[in-house]
Amino acid sequence: MLTVGDKFPEFELTACVSLEKGKEFETINHKTYEGKWKIVFA
Repeated sequence: MLTVGDKFPEFELTACVSLEKGKEFETINHKTYEGKWKIVFA
């Protein structure tokens, strides 16, 4: 379990990134949005 201050592990997954038809999903990894907030549902 992660707690405040822990580093999130490296990952690669399919994400919902757009509402535009045909561009809804994209494979992202831990560096895709580096320096930005991310929300991961498991």
